[in-house]
Amino acid sequence: MSREPFQPIEPTPISQADVTRYGLDRPGCRFSKNGQDPIFIAAQDEGFMRVGTDLKRFAARTESATLPGGARSTYVGLASWVDLARLPDAGGTGDANTWPARLIVHDAQDRVAYMADGTIRCREG
Repeated sequence: MSREPFQPIEPTPISQADVTRYGLDRPGCRFSKNGQDPIFIAAQDEGFMRVGTDLKRFAARTESATLPGGARSTYVGLASWVDLARLPDAGGTGDANTWPARLIVHDAQDRVAYMADGTIRCREG
């Protein structure tokens, strides 16, 4: 009965200036759409996503799958959580550190607030 009204989440790309300013250039993975700047940066212990003017921080869920660079497939925030899922590689362009993926952002009540297909690029330390 006390369900909040649904509000979609619209992440914006994390710029290179943000990466430099907040020290986000570390081993892990980056999810991008259409070759743009990353929408989500996944590191070993935490992940980051820009929503409006806020850079949101998420904690890595240690029970989730491990990705290259020590990143995880699931990250939990205060009011939402993020899943990174590998998609089938129809074009054969994927390799051990780059592959097609889907980013899914859930709100606090498990509703899908944002979903996008793109590419994950990972790098080791």
